[in-house]
Amino acid sequence: MRNLRHAPTLAACLAAVAVAILPAALCAQVSVLSSTVEEQVAAPGDHYTGSIVISNAGAAPAVVRIYKTDYSFQADGTSSFDPPGTNPRSNAAWITPQASQVVVPAQSRVTVPYAVAVPATDSLIGTYWSAVMVEAAPVRAAAGDTSSSVQIGSIMRYAVQVATHIGNTGTRTVAFSNPRISRSDSAGATLDVNLGDTGQRAFRPTLWVEVYDASGVLKAKVKQVRGLLYPGTSLHQHFDLGTLPAGTYKAVVFADVGASAVIATQYTVTF
Repeated sequence: MRNLRHAPTLAACLAAVAVAILPAALCAQVSVLSSTVEEQVAAPGDHYTGSIVISNAGAAPAVVRIYKTDYSFQADGTSSFDPPGTNPRSNAAWITPQASQVVVPAQSRVTVPYAVAVPATDSLIGTYWSAVMVEAAPVRAAAGDTSSSVQIGSIMRYAVQVATHIGNTGTRTVAFSNPRISRSDSAGATLDVNLGDTGQRAFRPTLWVEVYDASGVLKAKVKQVRGLLYPGTSLHQHFDLGTLPAGTYKAVVFADVGASAVIATQYTVTF
């Protein structure tokens, strides 16, 4: 299993890995131009397609490898890219990229289609997902190249999340944990809390906090929409509450997950 730090916005571009000493002019500049989070609502037995657009802004052709992994992330900032099929909610076996390797010409782009075949079984509930990895290998120097301009080569990987929601099935439930609040005269008050998807379906939570003083007067309200949160994954949410005088407050954290009711938890805070 490979663990990498996970950006708060679930950014798809993964950390570069140094692999060789290469002439600077040979380094390709590969990126994914299409969406790095692909969602589709489908029924058991359905088939659908998608595509990944890969760009090379560099001066040399780029060899790009296409492969599948499972993908998960946690509120502590770690991401896991396990072998496909490791996660019980993996849909990696349903996904077939058209190619396992492509060459993207310099200053050009290539589209790689993929197909998704949802199994025809009535046991599927909620959301299933995995990642299609787009890995650009460094271009190696030709034999006899004596260029003195060198740099550390790198492998850049992009993770394209492919999520399949089975109809409108699956529970949407969350759990709040590890609340932390602080206050300073210079930086103001902050509230940090973790949110985990404890249900069967992925969603994009809308999170907000309302802070009331001892008299019940609303003193602060902060709102944020987050990215796609999968079953069994979690995120860290940070709220800047602004200036709050010393005292006792009630902080109510809400999560709208697209279900019939908004989920909330309450904390009593004394500065």
